Amino acid sequence: MKPNYKVNMVMNNNVVLAINLENKNEVILLGKGIGFGKKKNQTVYYPKDVIERSFINVSQTLKSDYYNLIQQMDLQVMGVCQEIILMAEKAIGELNDSIHIVLTDHIGFAIERIKQNMVIENPFLDEIKVLYGPEFELAKEALNRINESIEIVLPEEEAGFIALHLHSARKNLAVKTTLKNTKAIKKIIEFLEGELGTKVIQDNLNYRRLLTHLRGGIERVEQGIHFENPLLTTIKKDFKEAWRIADKVGEMIQVELNLKIEEDEIGYLCIHIDRLLRLKS
Repeated sequence: MKPNYKVNMVMNNNVVLAINLENKNEVILLGKGIGFGKKKNQTVYYPKDVIERSFINVSQTLKSDYYNLIQQMDLQVMGVCQEIILMAEKAIGELNDSIHIVLTDHIGFAIERIKQNMVIENPFLDEIKVLYGPEFELAKEALNRINESIEIVLPEEEAGFIALHLHSARKNLAVKTTLKNTKAIKKIIEFLEGELGTKVIQDNLNYRRLLTHLRGGIERVEQGIHFENPLLTTIKKDFKEAWRIADKVGEMIQVELNLKIEEDEIGYLCIHIDRLLRLKS
């Protein structure tokens, strides 16, 4: 078979940086065993069915950033990060191209911290598990892959940060935006616990629904999406205590995130808060 790729760099047995000989595009290729025994500048033939994913970096800035990472980072780490991204895209859909830079850079930094015996702390881990459930499950699998491939022990706290990166790339958000929203939600939960006079139970279905609604409500406002609440008048009349608390939460969101939460959205939030109040009584 006529060669269709020229190998630029082998990251691991499953990930290769190569040039497509037909169109001269530089691509990252992922497929089982495609890097095994391959050398730099070797021309090879890869059938389409062995390439699980090919990533073409169309942005010159991203391409430059990626090459900078290659110069600084262990290629084994680069390779396993690409495998993690492929795994995530198969599970939750296409991710923003920036994930190839930001997640790889983050994981590389986390590995260095562990090697220097630094502790990784994640004060938002409990919230992340609920808010970004599918991403967190993937992040735990990613953690296992990293720990096995690099022979290191990254803690569960790191899975929380990986989940934030995956969610951000899934929603085309900056990681700092997802983190800021998560911080705000944690503050709101602490406020609600003060109002309820008790710690919320993490596994409680009503608590999980509340967190999911808070995240969804914030994202809807950010995207300019508005839902009318046909029960708003009844909610304000029948759930006075829950409405008072929900209204305070709306004020907190405006202060923390500079987002105006409309009464229709507060009404839906009120229903979730009322459920928690009923559990308390």
